[in-house]
Amino acid sequence: MMQLQDGLFAGNALYYLAALALVLLVSGGVGFLAQRDRPAARMRGLAVRHGGPGGPSLAKIAEETPRGLARALIPEDPSERAQIQFQLAKVGFTHARAVQHFFVLRLALAVLPPVLVFGTFALARAGLLPADAARAVLDFPRIGLMQIAAVGTAAGFYGPSYLLKSRIAARQNRIRKAFPNAMDLLQISVEAGLGLDAAMSRVGSEIHKVSPEIAYEFLTLQNEIGAGRDREAAMFDMAERMGVEEAKSFALVIIQSLQFGTSLTTALKSYAKEMREYRELAAQEKANRLPVQMSVVMSFLMLPALFLITLTPIIIRYMAIY
Repeated sequence: MMQLQDGLFAGNALYYLAALALVLLVSGGVGFLAQRDRPAARMRGLAVRHGGPGGPSLAKIAEETPRGLARALIPEDPSERAQIQFQLAKVGFTHARAVQHFFVLRLALAVLPPVLVFGTFALARAGLLPADAARAVLDFPRIGLMQIAAVGTAAGFYGPSYLLKSRIAARQNRIRKAFPNAMDLLQISVEAGLGLDAAMSRVGSEIHKVSPEIAYEFLTLQNEIGAGRDREAAMFDMAERMGVEEAKSFALVIIQSLQFGTSLTTALKSYAKEMREYRELAAQEKANRLPVQMSVVMSFLMLPALFLITLTPIIIRYMAIY
């Protein structure tokens, strides 16, 4: 009798440990979601007041380089980390290690579904659930539980990355569409007599309602330069955050114009003209793809009806003869 009780105690102890691990994992996830960097929040509030109502947040927290085991979870591409950090900052996570926390949270979301599924099954077998719930869990097919755990793991692991990448792609698309207009405004401002810094600040303040992404980048660039950072490094960082080739070309044009002493007005005028031509060519390319795309759709919609009209009389005559 004593041996039987010891065996039951040892078996239940495993279930209790699994339940405790589940509670700790859920508590850690809730704690991470509730985490906010209060100094960063104060900086962000001051930056919004400095930029005006509705303006973009100019607070920037330096990203910590991943070390140790974190390097196995975090991508090595700085531009990808910068984009992820920007998107996380948009939803309120401005801590310096927000990128690392994101990947740790993604791993936790991948582990949580199988822990929940098999933990619930273990609790049902141990008799720690209500009778009806335990009976429903125990009667559920084992293969179904494994499928639920596998689907939950895949969704927890790839879901956050997919959502972030879709937002990053949408942001880059908005930047790409609004960049020629920003270049036109910048060219007009420089031709009107403003310096490069004053022109970028002016364009950033005026364009924030139409393109808050470009306004954020321009004003952040001016804040960094005003704080004493090297202009070349700040501009290339801005291009990396934007993640589009137009921004990288713009940074190269400005840096080369300043280094070689050429006219900044001429360089901006030529680059703005090139951006307008590139936008026109992109529109023409999209228009030229429409007939091909429409032909595919029309073939799927019209060919069945055409075959039906053409072949139906033949089939009727064949059936009448034979």
